[in-house]
Amino acid sequence: MHMQRELLFDSLAWLVWLVPFVGVLAAAFTARKDPVVEGDRVLRHDKAAILEHWAHGIGTAVLLVSGIALGVWFLPALVGSGEPVWTMMNVHFWAVVLFLFGTFYYGANTLLAMKRFREHLPTKDAIDYTKRHYGLLLGFKKFTMPPERKYFESEKMAYILALASTIVIIVTGFFKVAAHSLDIPSSLMAFMTPAHDIATVAMLAFFVAHVFFAAVLPMSWPVLRSMFTGYVDLEYAKHEHAGWMAEIGDSEKDSAGAESEEPAA
Repeated sequence: MHMQRELLFDSLAWLVWLVPFVGVLAAAFTARKDPVVEGDRVLRHDKAAILEHWAHGIGTAVLLVSGIALGVWFLPALVGSGEPVWTMMNVHFWAVVLFLFGTFYYGANTLLAMKRFREHLPTKDAIDYTKRHYGLLLGFKKFTMPPERKYFESEKMAYILALASTIVIIVTGFFKVAAHSLDIPSSLMAFMTPAHDIATVAMLAFFVAHVFFAAVLPMSWPVLRSMFTGYVDLEYAKHEHAGWMAEIGDSEKDSAGAESEEPAA
């Protein structure tokens, strides 16, 4: 006699609703550290940034694998019925929990310091810098290295796709979780399910490109290391992110000037 497997989306659904608040609360008690030059290296990511990146990233990776295995709107499932489906659904559940913590921790950290959100957004230089950057990668000598900021302009444009996909996945995902305990109209779920799947495919496209350009290409390895150590080499930063280094220099000058001012008598 086989015991019925426990579906965590039924028994622990409350955790899906709780973990976003945990992420926001954790951000409220997190002391962030801005980028700064320390000797021959530059602090690029503080510990909070590393935590939110890997929580969101690992959660996303497992969600994509388990979600595709369970089947999306226009592709058949890779797992059959019964035990494999229950197992994959529970894997998907824990990935949801990790993904939501990382995403809401990041979101709250970003909203508490809007400059962290703005640094991800494309600027008026997006098209020109992207053309020059990839022109250099392709060997066109007529291009010069643009003074990129902390994130490449090409990354910032891809960020818009990731942000939109994440929002759709979260909103539609909440409806799918709620459907395990509430009577959601079938007409509404008929919209939510394909929207969730389409956003998943968009996220998959972003994720594959992100892994390739951020981890596979050797030129990106210094930045990849910074997602573990927090630091990049100073000379690398000066060459690849001259605009960012100028911003850090201006910030340090402002801080030094403020500290040197004498209080009024």
